[in-house]
This record gives sequence, structure tokens and C-alpha cells, in this order.
Amino acid sequence: MKKLLHRLVARFREPKWRHGKLSAILMAVFLTVCVLVNVGVAALEEEYGWRKDLSFNGYATTSEETESALKQVTKDVNLYLLYQSGEEDVQLLQVLNRYKLLNDHISVLPTDIAKNPGILTRFTASADQSAPAADSVIVSCPDTDRYQILSYDDFTSWGYDIETGQFQIEGVAYEKNLTEAIVTVTRDEVTMVGFLQGHGELTTDAMATLISFLKSNSIDSKAVNLLNGDTLDDVDVLLIAGPQNDFISGELDTISTFAQNGGSLFVIRDYTDPLTTMPHYLSLLRSYGVIPLPGVVVAGAEDTESYYGEQLYLLPYMEQLDMTLPLISGGYDVLLMPAASAFETPTQGDNSLSVNTVLKTGEHAYLRSLTDGVESIEKQPDDREGVLSVALLSARMHANGNISRMFSLGNSTMLMDEYIYQSTFNEQFITSVMKELAPESGISLDIMASTAFRPALKAGSQTLGIVLLVALPMLAIIGAMAILLPRKNR
Repeated sequence: MKKLLHRLVARFREPKWRHGKLSAILMAVFLTVCVLVNVGVAALEEEYGWRKDLSFNGYATTSEETESALKQVTKDVNLYLLYQSGEEDVQLLQVLNRYKLLNDHISVLPTDIAKNPGILTRFTASADQSAPAADSVIVSCPDTDRYQILSYDDFTSWGYDIETGQFQIEGVAYEKNLTEAIVTVTRDEVTMVGFLQGHGELTTDAMATLISFLKSNSIDSKAVNLLNGDTLDDVDVLLIAGPQNDFISGELDTISTFAQNGGSLFVIRDYTDPLTTMPHYLSLLRSYGVIPLPGVVVAGAEDTESYYGEQLYLLPYMEQLDMTLPLISGGYDVLLMPAASAFETPTQGDNSLSVNTVLKTGEHAYLRSLTDGVESIEKQPDDREGVLSVALLSARMHANGNISRMFSLGNSTMLMDEYIYQSTFNEQFITSVMKELAPESGISLDIMASTAFRPALKAGSQTLGIVLLVALPMLAIIGAMAILLPRKNR
């Protein structure tokens, strides 16, 4: 054995090995090791997600809330990342792969829509969503047969710049929207909203935009006509949108029983809706401390931030309540209410009733009468002026211990107009309302969006820079002296 080692050593000492073959072999070994290390690191990242996210905004880092939520997911979830002609969104793919590692039920399926166009017809968009396209993600659960389509816009958070009067991108919301979509599509049961019909209410066709939004948030809906024998057995929230004819006694009893069993009511009223000819309907509202006021709300010209362009286009203010604080703190408090109606400002209710203003006008708003014969929105001497409530939230505790809620909104256009959905934070507001009326319906996780753009450099303390500028040449001088002085003294 020793002789063999001596022979190998002697052979490698030969010039042809020392200057040629040995270098080639060592280079080959080095390259092989580098390739194996890269393959190994990639395999570890694929299997365990060991790579550290050092991006300035941590876009691929998942929070403890996401990890906790995904631990509860026991159904298979497919995340389709749509792309075209090989142009994948690499950043988004990295985020999805991190989700795959958090739960074995989650699969990531990059899909080229040019090669698989059928996926665009298999998953159709609702009215409030963008159609599936490149750079969008489809979150699908085969077990529940529900899905959500998340477009590029869903992965960005917007803020309103008061100075420019425009919306602008402020953050990246990969984690929040993906996690909420996964939890939503895997739920066993969904909330049911019943649209009351039979009294001239707005039809389900007229409310299609709202219905589509509810569907995209895994909230089902259906038309309910009590006069035709329909029941409220499977309804969680009864939506009453602008009835033109009064209820009959039997219907009022059915709705009262529904409320006593813990059902909630979502009432929508426009300024053109009748009041004096509907005693049963008004008695239902008054039982929740809701008193509609006649007339149309006009913003005061002095309150320039309370309307958009015309004084009839209200930009209402949100009161600070549990349901609105997340919206206010997140900057999602811009709404638009064209030609709104108002309600009497809430007063102290009884021991079992609480009523709060949710949306209000500026302090110089007024109620323009429709019966004084003056065809103008200019304020008249008899018009009521001051802060007006345009949305209320009531909660009543019944004798059996159940609590039912009523949300009253003085405008239907904001729920039906797609432009308002696109230009304001309607979706976030409706989600908060539904979460209040049916707590089990809302999937809203407290996950902050990451900063979209790297913060600009700012001038700070110059002390460190000055120290470095002086220290580096001084160190060079000290080093040189340490070498030269001994030589000089030889």
C-alpha cells in the first residue's frame, strides 16, 4: 500500500501532471462540487424553504397568522399561477412555493394559458373581478367546488393621496389575499343572504354587482318572497333594499321571529322611497332605533372634503367603531354616496338596544326637501342643517338571549355601480359590514401589506461617514509606518 502511494505521489510530481492534467482534474472537481452544492441548495429550498428572504420588504416571508391559519386547512387547494409564453411572475411564484411548504394539501400549478386556454373558461370571473389572465392566481378547492381569482390589482394595496386627489399603489398584499382566499374556499359552510322580494324592492338583477361581490367572498344569496311561501330557515342575513309597498302582518311576524333567533337585517333606503304609507316597515326600523328622514342629503359647500365634484356626491366620514377602525387605520375609508338619504341621529336606546352612527356628513350638510316645490339643491330656510347620519348599526338583545343586528344604509347606488367599486373602498367596507352582521362570514386576517417601493435614501448623521473617511487613510499610514520604521533603523 505504501509503495502504491509513493508511486502516485511521484507520478503527480511529474511536470505533465503538475502543469496540465492535475490542474484540469482539480478544476473539474471544483466545478462538480459547485454544481452539486447548487443542486443541493435548490433541493433544500424546494423541500424545506430554507432560503432567507432578504428583500427590503420581505415579500416572500409569511407571518405567524398565516402559518396558524393554514394549519387548519384539511382540504386540497390548487394554486394556479397563470402565465403566457414562458413569462412567469418569478416573485409571485416564490411566494406560492412558500405556501406549498406550509401545508401538504396545497399544490402550486404554473399554467401557460397559451397552451391550456381551457382554464379561462373553467374558472369564470364574477362581475366585480377581473377575468383570469396572465399573472393572476386562481385559488381553487375541489372538495367545496369554490374558487377565487386574484389578479394583479388584488396583490397591491392602494392609498388616497389628498394632495393629488388620486389613488396610488402603496403596498404589496400577496400574503393577506392569498391566505384569506385559501381559508375562504375551504370552508364547509357559507353565509346565506336573502334578498327580500314582493314589495317593489330592488331585484336581484339590479343588485347583480353586490351579489357577485358576495359570491367572490364565498357568501351565497337568493331571492326570498314571503308572500309566495318562502321561508327564512337557511338565511343568515335578510337584505331589504328599498321596498315600495308595506309588509303585511304575517310577514312582519316572520321577520321578527327571524330576528329573535339571531338573524341580522341589512336595510337599504334611497331618498325616493316612500315613508308615510308603510307603517309596518317603519315599525320594524324603529324597533332597532332607525328613523328615516325625508329629503336628499346635500353636502355643505364649505365642507370641501365631504363631497366629490358635486355636492350631491357625498364622501362620508366614518365614525370610529369596532367595525370601522381597521378601515380607518388602513386608509380604506374613502366611499362615495350619490344622492343619499339620512336617518335620525341615534339617541340613548333602552337597555337591550344600542344604535351607532357608522357614516356621517360634514357639519354643514343639509336635507333638501322634496315637497316644498323648489326645484333646486340650494339650501332653503326650512331645510335641516348639520351633521347627518347616512348609515347606522343597531344591535338588539332579545328576551331569549339572542342578539340580532341591523345595518341601515341611506344609498343603494354605491352597492350597484361598478365604477364606485373600482374607485373607492366599497369592497372593504361591505366586507366589514357582513362580518358585523354575520361574524362567521368574514375572513379578514390582520396581515399588513408590505411596502411596494424601496424607501428613498434620507440624509442622516454624517459622523460615521467622516470617521470612515479619516480612519481608512490613517490606518494605511499606520501600517506603512509599522513596516518602514523597522527598516530605517537597520
